[in-house]
Parts: sequence; C-alpha cells; structure tokens
Amino acid sequence: MKNNFLSKPNYIRIYGHRGARGEYPENTIEGFKHTFSLQIKAIEFDVLISKDNVPTIYHNFTLNKDLTKDGNNNWLPTDDIKIYEKTFEEIKTYNVGGINSKSKYGKTFSKQKTLEIARIPSLKDLLELVKSSSKDIFLNLEIKSTPYKQDLIPNPSEMVKLILKDINDYSLVDQTLISSFDWRILKEVKKQNSNILRGYLSLQQGQSKTIFEDSLWVDGKFSSLELFELPKVIKSLDGHVWCPFYRDVTKENVKLAHDLGLAVNVWTVNNDEDVLRMIEYSVDGIITDYPKKVKEICKKSNISWF
Repeated sequence: MKNNFLSKPNYIRIYGHRGARGEYPENTIEGFKHTFSLQIKAIEFDVLISKDNVPTIYHNFTLNKDLTKDGNNNWLPTDDIKIYEKTFEEIKTYNVGGINSKSKYGKTFSKQKTLEIARIPSLKDLLELVKSSSKDIFLNLEIKSTPYKQDLIPNPSEMVKLILKDINDYSLVDQTLISSFDWRILKEVKKQNSNILRGYLSLQQGQSKTIFEDSLWVDGKFSSLELFELPKVIKSLDGHVWCPFYRDVTKENVKLAHDLGLAVNVWTVNNDEDVLRMIEYSVDGIITDYPKKVKEICKKSNISWF
C-alpha cells in the first residue's frame, strides 16, 4: 500500500491542529475554512460518538467549560457533560465560538479569533466541506478513546464502524489517516478496512504518558527494551505513521522510522526553535496550532510545504 503521508526530501506537510487552535476556535467548520484559506492542505481533528451514534468533532470526552457556552450564552459551570450522553441535536445547541478569557486556556490562546457563534460539527459536516473543495485535502482524524474509562466511549468496534462509514460514503479513504493513542482502536480499523492508513500516537514522558511496560494504551505485551525502539513496535503492528510528541523525537528514531517505511508526524509544535529542529530531523508532518507561522518558517528555511 502506498504511504501517502511520507513526504519527499525538503518537503513537509503542515497540519492545522484542531483546525488552527491558536488562530480560530478549535474543531469548528470556521476554523477549518480558515486553515484552508492559508493554502494549508492538511488538518488534524478529533472525533467522538454522540448518544445517537453520530461521529462528532470534539476533543474532550466532556464539554470543556472554558470553550463552551449554553443556550443562554453563559459559560458552562463544570466539565461534567459527557458527549456520549448527548444526542447530536443537543450537542449542536452549544456555542463554541470562543474561549473564556479568564481561564488558563484563554490566556494560552489569547490571540484566537472570537466568533459570535460556532457550533460543534459532525464528521459529515467536515467531509462535505472537504469534498466540495478543489484542493487535495489530507485528513488526520484522531479517534478519541481510552482503555481506562469505558463509560466515555461506545464499543470500539461500533465506534470505528460508524466513522469508517462516513469516510467511505465520501470516498475519502485515500486522503485520510486515522490515528489514536488507544491502539485497540487502530487494530479495529485494520480489521474493518486494511486500506486506510493508521497513525500510532505516543507520549513517552510525564504523568500522562502512554508508552510504558504493561500499558493498556498499546494493546499488547511489549518489553521496555522493545518500547525503547517504538518505530519497530509500530512496524510489527503493520502501522504506517508514527505520531510522537515532538519532545520524544530524535534524529536517530526518525531515521529508524523512515528506514522501516514509516512516516513521522509530530505534535503539537508551536515554538519557532522546535519547528526548525523538527525540520532538521526530517519529520514528514508537523501538527501545529499556528499553521500560518509554521508556513512562514518553512518559506524562510527554503522548505517546501504542502
């Protein structure tokens, strides 16, 4: 199978993270349109499933109170409304057109454009936009899942089935990479459609790390030595793309991945020096909250982007 996510020498693919989180409200149709207007042809976004089985574009398992207003235009008081317990019609009543400026999130993304109103989209809403575009848009669809809190998601098999149906219905299999931190999901994707490319997300440091011996995230028994050479593990699973946290990346492990035929897409790279280092390491894709800035860095570095 051709790996459409491997880049050519001196080329890099820029992915707008959740559209372009640093510039526009995240995971919104308005944010995706903004990214496409920058001539950025790749986006990363997140998908969950609603109570009535609609693939829904949203990052958190629960509505984020710092990003979400209710029908009365008030910020949500808590983070306890689960996506999986709301129908899509109910989900669409919330306004996600901005950030609460008093929150930590608001201070981090203080330059994000505020919209009067923006709704949480379905996967079909985005696929319709992509299909109507004249550009060859590449999609990095992250399926949000966790092996530790089963009440937050439906059965993985059913979840994958619903998402793949939408992608197939819009004939976008060749332009889609499905990624997940929960490698059980990727096993299910392979089982249901081996023609769609799979990206293995990983985090190897900090309290939220997913890569460690006996981790449920990796869906398998791997020794610490095996996990030290993570690209080899991903290749053994018939993977196509390694999607590591950028601070876990070295020249050596990028070269190892490339020698194995894997593409390397790093996340989430916002600092100028980090972008330049990832370019030096010859990664294939950079996922960023600031695609406009990364595009300018590539231009100055004589790196072609797409």
